[in-house]
Amino acid sequence: MPAHDDICFPLSEERALIERVVREAGQIAKDAFEADEAVVWDKVKGHPVTDADIAVNDYLQTHLRKARPGYGWLSEETKDDLSRHACQRTFVVDPIDGTRAFIERTPNFVVSVAIIEDGQPIVGAVFNPLKDEFYSAQKGNGATLNGEPVSCSGRQELEGAEMVGYPRKFRRLGFPVMRVRISNSMAYRMVMVASGKADCTVAFTPKSDWDIAAAALIASESGAITTNLRGDIPNFDKDSTSGFGIICAGPKLHALLLERVKPLLAQFDASEDKQRDFKEMGTKMSDREMKSIQLLHIVMGGELVDPMRTEFKDLKKVDFVGAYASFDEAQKAWRAAAQRTVDSAHTRYFILHAHDLLDPDGDGIIG
Repeated sequence: MPAHDDICFPLSEERALIERVVREAGQIAKDAFEADEAVVWDKVKGHPVTDADIAVNDYLQTHLRKARPGYGWLSEETKDDLSRHACQRTFVVDPIDGTRAFIERTPNFVVSVAIIEDGQPIVGAVFNPLKDEFYSAQKGNGATLNGEPVSCSGRQELEGAEMVGYPRKFRRLGFPVMRVRISNSMAYRMVMVASGKADCTVAFTPKSDWDIAAAALIASESGAITTNLRGDIPNFDKDSTSGFGIICAGPKLHALLLERVKPLLAQFDASEDKQRDFKEMGTKMSDREMKSIQLLHIVMGGELVDPMRTEFKDLKKVDFVGAYASFDEAQKAWRAAAQRTVDSAHTRYFILHAHDLLDPDGDGIIG
């Protein structure tokens, strides 16, 4: 085996390392989410960060750099000193991609780590700890979701496609009618494309290396293509860590999307006041369509076959107590029902968070 300062580890060992450490870091993020005590502040206006971001970053930096002390380091939560350019391989890290989703209590954030060499990712892992979705890839060896191979959608048409992005933006720009869902995390949007959970994703705003490095490899190994809005493949070893938007889709759909944005880019290039003329390319809070979301708690119960299991003795006799808009109301109803049946050891009542089943993305859109 190579010494720790020899930067020539086999890709299988690199992949095993980041898979292990990313999974451990994901547990830190999950624990912080469930504790719901995060401290939040703005790095700059409109760019929030939490103490959970910092905790995950510190864990990743400690364990990855201990294992590979000769590697460079680039992370959203660490100052870039550009020393990474002197290293053959570099970790590119987003401790929590989708911090806003984390803050808003939605399950669409991920831990993302890649190792790059010659400006391109060679291994990568993207982990959504709340959904227990672990995406991983190494160059030339395919991509997996929870250990099973994945491939991108083969969709041929943009109309009706499953797009991950912001609906109002696509309507403003005259795109065909698509099924658009919202996800704050760029890395998560891209791995959804990689696994065929979505057909495509487009971002018109600049995306940083740490947003996309791991997901770009996973998408590529699934058969998808990732470029900026001009069709250029991202390079992750430049002084600037910011790129010109993202298009990620299967080959046919990617070509259609490139054609769709060409006229817009021509106008953009010709504009003498891009800030004035192309504000629509930016993401506004209104694009998110994050309306107040109705919560739905259902209280139900009945006699169980075994009080330690969830198998009802007779489904026809299940008692549906009611539906409630707040957890406090549901909890009161649950306690009352449990008190009424306190003498029956086999009778139990439950609170079902039905809104999580109807609207798993927490954006007010079914499915």
